[in-house]
Amino acid sequence: MEKVRIHYSCDSAEVSNTTSAIRTKFAERDWSADLILSKILADIEVEHPILEQAIEGVHGNTLKANVRTEDEIAGKDYLCLKNFVKANLYAPETEIEGAAKEVWKLFVSHNLKLDKQNYARQIELSNSLTSNLKNSTFKPMVDLLTGVPERVEKFTASTASLESAYKQLATIKSEELDLPAPSAQKDKLRILINDKLMPYMEGATDALPETYEATYKAICESIEINNEKARTRKSLNETLKEKEAEEDIA
Repeated sequence: MEKVRIHYSCDSAEVSNTTSAIRTKFAERDWSADLILSKILADIEVEHPILEQAIEGVHGNTLKANVRTEDEIAGKDYLCLKNFVKANLYAPETEIEGAAKEVWKLFVSHNLKLDKQNYARQIELSNSLTSNLKNSTFKPMVDLLTGVPERVEKFTASTASLESAYKQLATIKSEELDLPAPSAQKDKLRILINDKLMPYMEGATDALPETYEATYKAICESIEINNEKARTRKSLNETLKEKEAEEDIA
């Protein structure tokens, strides 16, 4: 019987996906009469959610970084817009100067340092400001100001991007958990499956194929699907490295 194992190059997501498939297959029937297998499956059920939480924690960190990036962009767009309006206060044309003064009052009423507020408050103030700048009262004034209409659109877009990133982050329930690194937890699960579950299932299948063989074949198939993904990725990475090396020599 060919031995099937989770390949060492599988990443955290692939090991998690394989484990999910294994747990789903074993859940199709009651294995409580097999005390050894039940113990192995219980260990997997304990360790797998920890891997999922660890992966989610990394995802949460990525989302935080996205929010910071979008905040920086929106902040720069706000300062640029504010400075364009301020510059128009010194326009020689009376009509433009008057319009700029009214628009500047609107900025003051929304907090000139709105970009320094917390994310939720910043987004709230920014949306209110851009909405007012586009309403029937202020838009005619904005249209008179040199460079301002374009900056309003720019700031509106970057605020929308910030709000989207912030909402994505808010969906992650940020419990402060003492989680291992996904790579470490991945290896723990891989060893549990490779060194305990699979050897046991091989022996059990040889002894009682009518009970274990169908399940064993199904989990082997799940493992091989993700192994193939890992091998393909590894091969592509090696090819890219070879090309880079050739380009360096050339």
